[in-house]
Amino acid sequence: MPLFKRNNNESHIPPVEGEGTSPQPDLRNQYSRNNGVGDTYTRAGDRGSYQLAADRNELMGGYKPSGSGRFFDGESVDTAQDDEEEDVEAIKQKTRFMKKESVASTQNSLRLAREAVETGNGTLRRLEEQSERLENTDHHLDVTKNHLKRAEDKTEELRKLNRSIFIPAITVDQSAKHHAREFKTQRSYEEKRAQREQGRIDARVRLNAESNAVPSSSRSSSRSDRKRFQFEATASDDELEDELDGNLDEIYSLAKTMKALGTNMNSELERQNGVIAGIEDKAGKVDGRMHISTVRLDRAGR
Repeated sequence: MPLFKRNNNESHIPPVEGEGTSPQPDLRNQYSRNNGVGDTYTRAGDRGSYQLAADRNELMGGYKPSGSGRFFDGESVDTAQDDEEEDVEAIKQKTRFMKKESVASTQNSLRLAREAVETGNGTLRRLEEQSERLENTDHHLDVTKNHLKRAEDKTEELRKLNRSIFIPAITVDQSAKHHAREFKTQRSYEEKRAQREQGRIDARVRLNAESNAVPSSSRSSSRSDRKRFQFEATASDDELEDELDGNLDEIYSLAKTMKALGTNMNSELERQNGVIAGIEDKAGKVDGRMHISTVRLDRAGR
């Protein structure tokens, strides 16, 4: 016998409720979805819509809609123009500052170049004075050689006079010959000195010509080229550019002057080396002849 007894009077399938039955609960209302939006603001109906607008105003309070670019007008365009003007002004200030620094740098370089040229001129003058002293030494050696020749002739004459009285002493006056030799030596020295002076004058003329040789078209071409790199060709900007160009031209001229000074100093040194070599040779010969003349004189006196 079964534990539970089936009730045959009841249907196995539950009846479907008709119009008279109570309506089924709406799933949308079950989840408070009235407007089809499942957020907090739409679950409260009209009150939610009002709250949504209030919250949006609170969140976006103080925001000013603006755009950028060509599709927007108004304050954004003015701000972009202001920023662009500030950038241009900053570039102008930086360019002017760099120009002032360049002018100061060229002024310092110009000062050093002038000092170098002044030092070079002083060195060249001292080298010229040294060359004159060396030339005078060489001339004195020539005069000494002439005097030594006169002393040798006198020694030979003395030797003849000291011989036996039975040997006739025939002497020849060598005074005219000695005077002619000394005159020739002096004239050669003066001619060489005149040549040296003329050579130095020519060197100074070339030096001045090279230092002053600045291309005439450089300044005009510089003024025409600078306009491509100037924002505003104001008087102060042109003044800076002119000063910069002038300093560069003078530095160029001084550099050529220093080169010419170096060339002249090299020529003086080479000339001095030749004179020193001649002095060394002449001094050795004069010393040898003087020693021989001294020995002969000693023998003639005995």
